[in-house]
Amino acid sequence: MANFRGKGGSGAIDGFMFALTLVPTVMFALAMITVFDHYGALKAARQMLTPILRPLIGVPGGAGLALIASLQSTDGGAALTRQLKDDNILTAKELNNFATFQMTADALITNFLSSGAVLFTLLAADGKPAVPVSIGACLGILFLGKILAANIMRVIQMGGKINLKKSA
Repeated sequence: MANFRGKGGSGAIDGFMFALTLVPTVMFALAMITVFDHYGALKAARQMLTPILRPLIGVPGGAGLALIASLQSTDGGAALTRQLKDDNILTAKELNNFATFQMTADALITNFLSSGAVLFTLLAADGKPAVPVSIGACLGILFLGKILAANIMRVIQMGGKINLKKSA
């Protein structure tokens, strides 16, 4: 007998029920952000992060929340970045830098830990690990790649004479 679960398997109801399990954590996170914003914690974070993020990837500290969201979710990072653009917190050049940072290994933590972490369980024929580095080292290399990409975009935009719309 077929129903929402599908015949002999799983179906749409399982996906919907999984989505419902995410609601409490997302609601809690949004509530905490609202409370922190009310008490000025986000303004303080912006002030503290600007001296770090400005030289590192060329964006103001106000992009910190979007940066954290982009490490976990492509959609969350994109939505928060769009809000930063609409609120004129990011200039066009900063938006390009930040978009480049985000799109290089987007959703870094989520994608790496859900898909790439299995590589660390593989063993070679002699019983030694097939991937002889730590998860932290790999995440660090990916994060450095994101920073490098943002800075390459900064160098491209520095000239001012380079028109990215023209083709050679």
